[in-house]
Amino acid sequence: PTLGNLFPEQTPNLTNGAAIYAEKCLACHGETGMGDGPQGIQLGVTVTAYGLPEIARAASPAQWYEVVTRGRMDRFMPPFASLNDQERWDVVAYIFTLHTTPEQIEQGKALFDANCAGCSTDFFQDQEKMSALTEVELARLINQGNDQIPAFGANLKEDELWAVAAYLRSVSFDTSTETASASTSTPEPVTVTETPVPAEAGAPSVEGTPIEGTPQ
Repeated sequence: PTLGNLFPEQTPNLTNGAAIYAEKCLACHGETGMGDGPQGIQLGVTVTAYGLPEIARAASPAQWYEVVTRGRMDRFMPPFASLNDQERWDVVAYIFTLHTTPEQIEQGKALFDANCAGCSTDFFQDQEKMSALTEVELARLINQGNDQIPAFGANLKEDELWAVAAYLRSVSFDTSTETASASTSTPEPVTVTETPVPAEAGAPSVEGTPIEGTPQ
């Protein structure tokens, strides 16, 4: 698939992303993104644990979109040609929720409202800007500010700082449960068609090896 813009044309939808993740990614990356999926543990390589904060906070959505688009064949991850551009952004957005909790997001919102009262969230809804930013950079922005956002994190503890950064990331996502994409339907157990070949089987195939009955 072509790489396209390094930001989505539409706000990424988390419901759609969750359905795509369950069908395309869970077998290797695991239900909670810890790299412990039933097929991933057979690959002979370490599967990226997107659910670890130390990994997720250092990555930008644009970086992970590029990985989903181009694949990483050195680690037996194929490019996901069956997904269109927006679907790839949707699943990347969902992956960014795996290292956070609803409670952390709520805490971050409360802290943002209390410490930056009257601040607009327009900056954090700008897909082009947010796709290029890591959570580390968002935390730095909270502490240092910019021409649109005042610095307001001086009195925040470290866990509070990360909670606000996680909340601000969530502002750039669509949390509605309705989406027009066909891939958001909830079928019976699916066949994973873009599954990498285990390392011991030799060179990986871009088409992958279908696994019948892989539960969604």
